[in-house]
Amino acid sequence: MTSIPTLAAIRFGSGLGAGIPLPAGADAVWNSLQSEARPERFPITSWETRLIRGRERRALQRARRDDDDPELIDQLRALNQADSLDNLSDLRNTMARLTYAETGFHERLMRFWANHFACERRGGALWAGRSAFIEEALRPHLMGSFSALLRSAVLHPVMLLYLDQAASVGPHSRVGRRRGRGLNENLARELLELHTLGIAGGYSQQDVTQLARLLTGLAVNLAEGFHFQPLIAEPGIIEIFGERYGGRPMTLEHITEFLDDLALRSETAEHLARKLAQHFVQDTPDPQLVAHMAVRFERSRGDLPTLYQAMLEHPAAWVPTLQKTRAPFEMMAAALRATGWAEAEMMMLRPRELRHLFLAPLQAMGEPFDRVPSPAGYGEEAAYFVTPAGLAARIDWAMALAQRLDPAPDPRAFVELALRDAASEGLRRAASGAETRAQGVGVILAAPDFNRR
Repeated sequence: MTSIPTLAAIRFGSGLGAGIPLPAGADAVWNSLQSEARPERFPITSWETRLIRGRERRALQRARRDDDDPELIDQLRALNQADSLDNLSDLRNTMARLTYAETGFHERLMRFWANHFACERRGGALWAGRSAFIEEALRPHLMGSFSALLRSAVLHPVMLLYLDQAASVGPHSRVGRRRGRGLNENLARELLELHTLGIAGGYSQQDVTQLARLLTGLAVNLAEGFHFQPLIAEPGIIEIFGERYGGRPMTLEHITEFLDDLALRSETAEHLARKLAQHFVQDTPDPQLVAHMAVRFERSRGDLPTLYQAMLEHPAAWVPTLQKTRAPFEMMAAALRATGWAEAEMMMLRPRELRHLFLAPLQAMGEPFDRVPSPAGYGEEAAYFVTPAGLAARIDWAMALAQRLDPAPDPRAFVELALRDAASEGLRRAASGAETRAQGVGVILAAPDFNRR
């Protein structure tokens, strides 16, 4: 039977490793949150940097329309190269945060919310803004209220661009009347279905349309980033869920008022509790666990630490069988942690090595860095990542990582280090019967035992 400390490290943290103290249980996992909240030593490229490059890129693209000077092409290439290199740096530092965390619960929560508010930005003048969105819109609010997190996520330029909100215009606004432009309901629909109430949250198509009217005015441009644009905002009173919002003139405060109310609804509490329990514990979580989390969260007026603590304190969160599958990124971090990959070596990896070791394998395993498959994010069920191609890529990566170890550890000792009492007897036998140490370590890292959490 898997012990509580092993469960704590694997289910709620980054995994096991040499010289890394095991969290004794729920209290230790909870106490790790504050110390892991701000990993300054692994910086992420700022949104302001991406925005400045976007302005430069747009100016160069416009200049090329009039003058196809080779120097302009070289400047564009240099700008794109800078964004590409920063993207690799963000990948390395995000991996390092999860790998070298004290416990890893904070980074695991960060990954949960990044998938909950799934969005990306690619192409056009702005490139690769997802990491900046996660760092600046989500991370500062991880230990605060859901209202603050929701506002920050929904109003960030990356979210607004991804869900085409910048193209949504109030039909009766000044711009709407003059140009005949209308609503885009993407953000309104995903805000209700994915981010708050859930698909069973009791809203209607009329609610989506009314919300889309309320959200008009949210705009993005390269000069300011996010800003509120009254000229495209739908004027007047808008009724949603029996409550009245808006006015003349429309302001950003009318929108944030609705977001705050939405964050506190009981349907939102149940949806978030279920998703969090599904992410950490099992695909079909215990109804009593979900109910306990939802009640605690709602009574706290949407306090996120209360939601996390409610999950950790419930016995159903500690069922001894590991039933979830590690996502590719989490599997990589756990493998680096288990093999004792040195932080200094991680920081010295060159761009070509980062592409070979992380970027390409993540793509092959089905979790490309800085990308999302849809506004719904990546699936929680094992079948989402456990595909023939995904499994083959995991095995290839695990074997390649083991070959890089010099010297490779004794597999019989390594299986105890990497999994402790979560390792099956079958895996122990397979590890001890490997022809070489490197093959034995690769077998352990590629095994179902190691890929569960």
